[in-house]
Amino acid sequence: MTQEIHNDQIKNLLSSVVNNAPYGMIAIDNFDQIVLVNEQAISFLKLDVNSNDLNELVIFDQIKHVEQLYLKLNQIVKNQYQDFNIDALPFDDKFLNIRGRKIKEGYVVTIEDITRDKEMEMVALNSMLEGQELERRRIAKEIHDGIGPSLSTVRLLLENISSENNRLDNTKFSTQMSVIFDMIDSLTGDIRDISHQLMPKLLIDFGIIPALENLINRINKAERIKIILFHSILSERFPELIELGLYRICQELINNSVKHSSASEVQVQLIEHPDSIILMVEDNGCGFDKTFVMKENPGVGLINVESRTNAFGGNFILDTAISKGVTATIEIPLEK
Repeated sequence: MTQEIHNDQIKNLLSSVVNNAPYGMIAIDNFDQIVLVNEQAISFLKLDVNSNDLNELVIFDQIKHVEQLYLKLNQIVKNQYQDFNIDALPFDDKFLNIRGRKIKEGYVVTIEDITRDKEMEMVALNSMLEGQELERRRIAKEIHDGIGPSLSTVRLLLENISSENNRLDNTKFSTQMSVIFDMIDSLTGDIRDISHQLMPKLLIDFGIIPALENLINRINKAERIKIILFHSILSERFPELIELGLYRICQELINNSVKHSSASEVQVQLIEHPDSIILMVEDNGCGFDKTFVMKENPGVGLINVESRTNAFGGNFILDTAISKGVTATIEIPLEK
């Protein structure tokens, strides 16, 4: 066997391996030209190229429609860093994991279709959230239907005792009863507030806007922070799980601003588009180091916001820096 035949066999073997790999692959030389691309990569990224005819095709001319990949490869060319990962990139009707690795001769990009894994993750998250909401409903119903009436009965009994003692002119005992009445009234109010937080009646009966207005009005009454709501909602109602998710997300983001931001004002915007609904919560507070917090010390609140957003197949963007306030943007797709 001659050396030339042997080399051809190796090339054919490598070509077969690349073309039959379960993931997409693109090899680019140091002049940004595509030297190898398999059919999986062409399909995943919707490339307008022919794997058998790559004559002087520049990678940046082919991936302008894949914005994140385009930006990452540009950063490699500018030597900002060597390698990159893009996780769960929503593109077309798929979710893709894209990996870029710098090599001596150029760089290699691999693309993995994780749509099925992402769908299973969303199903699991939705099941978890539905379970949480069902448990909230159960607890809210028990508080409302069980503890509330029981406390009302106790109050009636104590009123009778107080009336008898008033006739006996027992001032001390009447004073004690007055304290008990105040305590029961306060407890009843606390239970009502807990019930509304667990399952806001306005949300179930009238939808997201009245529920958010009620939430914001209650917080504004404390006069610790000013919260303003803007919305461009035209639909009367959205699917119940989406309304509940948006309400919980907004509740969590407002709570973060009130507790941690030292902000004087929070703006809440809810905007309906034909195919999605956008929630934006922006405060003028102290902000924080986003890179450190999200990677090293993410709070439970932000994790919950991200999990709820992911469960709806949405996008969560957090824009903040120290002394720059916080802007959280959540976009959730709507099925028409």
